[in-house]
Amino acid sequence: MSKKFNWGIIGTGGIANAFANDIKFLDNHQIKAVASRTKKSALEFSLKFKKCVPYHDYNDFVSDPSLDAVYIATPNHLHMEHSLIAINAGLPVLCEKPFALNSKEVQTMIDAAKLNNILLVEAMWSRFLPHIIEIKNIVDSGVLGKILSLHADHGQDLRSIKNPRLWELKYGGGSLLDLGIYVVSFAHLILGNPKEVASKTMLSKKGVDLQTSVILKYENGAQAILNSTMINTTPCRAVISGENGMIEIDPIFYAPSSFRVSLNNGEIRDYQNKYLGHGLREQAIEFVKCINMKLEETPRMKHLESLSVMETMDKIRKELGLVFPNEIS
Repeated sequence: MSKKFNWGIIGTGGIANAFANDIKFLDNHQIKAVASRTKKSALEFSLKFKKCVPYHDYNDFVSDPSLDAVYIATPNHLHMEHSLIAINAGLPVLCEKPFALNSKEVQTMIDAAKLNNILLVEAMWSRFLPHIIEIKNIVDSGVLGKILSLHADHGQDLRSIKNPRLWELKYGGGSLLDLGIYVVSFAHLILGNPKEVASKTMLSKKGVDLQTSVILKYENGAQAILNSTMINTTPCRAVISGENGMIEIDPIFYAPSSFRVSLNNGEIRDYQNKYLGHGLREQAIEFVKCINMKLEETPRMKHLESLSVMETMDKIRKELGLVFPNEIS
C-alpha cells in the first residue's frame, strides 16, 4: 500500500482507544476522523492523534472524502444503525463484536453491504490473531483426532464500571453479548454450528445477565462448555480436547497468548507468546487486504459465520428469556 489507509472511528470508548492505539504499530494506517454524539468527546479523542478530525454529526462524518473505511466502536445496540450509516454512504465497515443485537440485525447489515458492494467485517479480533490461526490449523491437521470437548470461560469483575451499556437491557447489556460472544465464537471456530443449546443464567434486578453458562452439543457428540460473567474474575482460558491429545491456551485465551499441545503419547509442544501490542491491528491488516482484493467479506470471518454465531446467541437468549427492548425482530 503506497499511501496511508485512513480510518474513521464512530465511538470514543475503551475499545475505540485500544484499536486506535494498536494501529500505531502500523506504518501505513492512521486515524483520520472520529465521530461521537457529543462535541466534547469527539474533540478529546481527536487530540490524541495527529490530524484527526472530530465530528459530532454522523452524516458529516461519513461525508468526509478522506476516509477509506469506518470502524464501529459504539455500544451494542447501535452497531447496526451506525454500520448502515457508513455502508449507505459507500464506506467499508469493520464493526465491533457482537456484530449486532441479534441475527436479524446482522442479516440487515449483510444485505445492505451486498446491495452496496461494500466490505463488511465483524471485528471479532481474536479470529485474526496469530495464535488462534495456528490453533485452528493444528486442529484441522487432525493431530488431536476427533475433538470431543471444548472448555472456555470469560469472566471479568466489572462491578466498579458504572457505564450503563453494561447494566441496561436497552443498551444490549449483560455478560453474554459483551463477554460471552468470545467463547461462543471460539466454539464455532473449532466445532462449527451446534445441534443443541442448553443454558443457565443469573439475572440482575434490571434483567441483564450477570453470569451465564452454556453447553453446546454437536452432531458428532462433541460438547462445548462455556461461561461468561461480569461480576467475578475467571481464568479466561480455553482447552480443546480430542481423542489423541489437547490444546491448552493460557489466559487470556482470546488475546495474544501462549499455548501448548499435549499428546497422549507424551509429546508436548510449547508455543510461546512473542506478540507486541494489544492485537486489534491484525483485523485492520486483514481488512485492508480484503479491500485490495476487492472482497466483500473476509475468509477468516465470513458473513455466514457471523450470522451463525449470532443465531446461537439468539437461541441462548431465547432459552433464558432475555429480550432487548429495542432490537428488531
